[in-house]
Amino acid sequence: MSDQKIRLTFRGGGWVLAVLAIVLLAMIAWAIAPAVLRVANQAPGDGTTIESYEFDLTNMQLAQETVVPAMRHRDMSPVLTNPNILNAEEIAEKNRNKRKQYLVSNDLVVGIELGGEVRCYPLHVLNVHEVVNDTLGGVPIVVYWNWPSGHVAVFERTIQTTPVNFGVSGISGNGSMLLYADTKTDEGEQLFSPLQGTSISGNEVQLNPITHKVTVWKDWVSQHPDTTTIAPDETYKKRYRKGDPRTYFLNDTIYFPVSPMPEDGVNPKTLVLAIATTEGYDVYNIAELHSLADENGEIQITVNAEPCTITVGDGPLWATVSDGSGNTISSERCLWFAWYANHPDTTIISR
Repeated sequence: MSDQKIRLTFRGGGWVLAVLAIVLLAMIAWAIAPAVLRVANQAPGDGTTIESYEFDLTNMQLAQETVVPAMRHRDMSPVLTNPNILNAEEIAEKNRNKRKQYLVSNDLVVGIELGGEVRCYPLHVLNVHEVVNDTLGGVPIVVYWNWPSGHVAVFERTIQTTPVNFGVSGISGNGSMLLYADTKTDEGEQLFSPLQGTSISGNEVQLNPITHKVTVWKDWVSQHPDTTTIAPDETYKKRYRKGDPRTYFLNDTIYFPVSPMPEDGVNPKTLVLAIATTEGYDVYNIAELHSLADENGEIQITVNAEPCTITVGDGPLWATVSDGSGNTISSERCLWFAWYANHPDTTIISR
């Protein structure tokens, strides 16, 4: 056997290894580039002090001890703005795959009728995005879902006649995630509390609520067969079903400070329906309503001296309220501790 050493030259095959090395480096760069860019372009916030998030903190309307960092920085949740929309036929097409249906019968949705248009926003999508900036019936709206407080809200996203986009602040304010609008002053962007429907820093701004209902897909689509819905963002679609927070609702843990806490002996995580009235809100325990409902899942109540109907269901629990003509009445779904902390003058009405 010869002892002559074999030398790999570029022409003699070394070019193959060089090309492989270049390809490997390119693949590594492609894989880590998004993470590097995220670090380089990270939004303000250090996860420790609210000042680091660089918002307008003047004229704060919440007790300081209840305003705390909830995320490492602002905009950690991938807010949807001007989402793609699926029509009835496209929804049906996505649902033909029985193993990967986009919407199934008992999926909770936020349903809205506005300006002659009908649309729903699935909660399993909102679990990931938390906020959707959309336009419905020609009206700019923001749809909000915060599962640590169990709160759903919908508002016009117009400030002083100008449409704005809302983002996730990364700061919890008295139990729920605060939002901010993309309009900036010398002090920074204002913070808004969806639970109070108003700004809680900077100049006073009242948000205009949009009537909506939280119900299950099968009921919504049976009442609105031509409904549209927001399309899934393909980047996040694998997270939609995995981000289900249902176990949170089954334990006693409350993630962020609130004040005051209810002392009425009711489980703080009781799911309630708060119905807007001329004098404030009528608040009901949804589980109790379900136990008292008739065979049609209905229970009769009075709102502003007018007869109304609450319709309830379970698996999961939901409740909607309508007037004598069947029109949806403004209401909000929330966990009792978060609602009470922001509306301490309310009590749960027992039937």
